[in-house]
Amino acid sequence: MNTPNPDELDVQDMSRLTAGHDAALNSLMERHAGRLFNYLVRCLQNEDDAADAAQETFVRVYQHRTRFDPEQKFTTWLYTIAANLVKDRYRWR
Repeated sequence: MNTPNPDELDVQDMSRLTAGHDAALNSLMERHAGRLFNYLVRCLQNEDDAADAAQETFVRVYQHRTRFDPEQKFTTWLYTIAANLVKDRYRWR
């Protein structure tokens, strides 16, 4: 039995999320939240700020779910959102 690779799972979950199955966001968060949080801690040097930015990243994924291009990697899109939030936080400081 073939198990889908993580990229295929991401595309499937984003398709489900776009179709109105909000629980698909939980699957995406389970797969990516840990690494995203670690990335944000390295960028922001603060765990509280990183936790806030991680949460905001997934909020933006949900808000802009219809803009996701399934031909592209989900992780690239996810980390672009996170990087833009980091840039915003540095501008506010």
